Amino acid sequence: MRRFLIAAAALVSAPAAAADLSWMSGCWQQVQQERWTEECWTVPRAGQLMGSSRTGDAEGVRSFEFMRIAPGADGVSVFWGAPGGGSAVPFRQVSAGDREIAFENPNHDFPTRVRYWREGETLNAEISGAEGTKPMSWRFVRM
Repeated sequence: MRRFLIAAAALVSAPAAAADLSWMSGCWQQVQQERWTEECWTVPRAGQLMGSSRTGDAEGVRSFEFMRIAPGADGVSVFWGAPGGGSAVPFRQVSAGDREIAFENPNHDFPTRVRYWREGETLNAEISGAEGTKPMSWRFVRM
């Protein structure tokens, strides 16, 4: 019985295999006065999405990031973020729902968590530190 309970707990807590992320596809923007952020995601092909993001203002682009979500060796999705074109950092999927996915890398300084979710026609993104500290969030609408 004990072995069954341990196996059942592992199944409940283990992330599912690579999620269907077609709900993220497209180009999205958030505009707040002079500051803007754009994020574009390809449609899923062969289990992966490619993404790019840029943030700027009236003066020009201030930051950018290249992103990829793809199945890891075990089939669970991994978010790879490369801010400023630097080395890509992996964040492993820790949860997924119908229109929500979260990734974590507890060994990364900041962020340690990356989360995306849809509410109607809005794509939301949030990054945070350990246990949700110092959250930064975006509410994107389709471009």
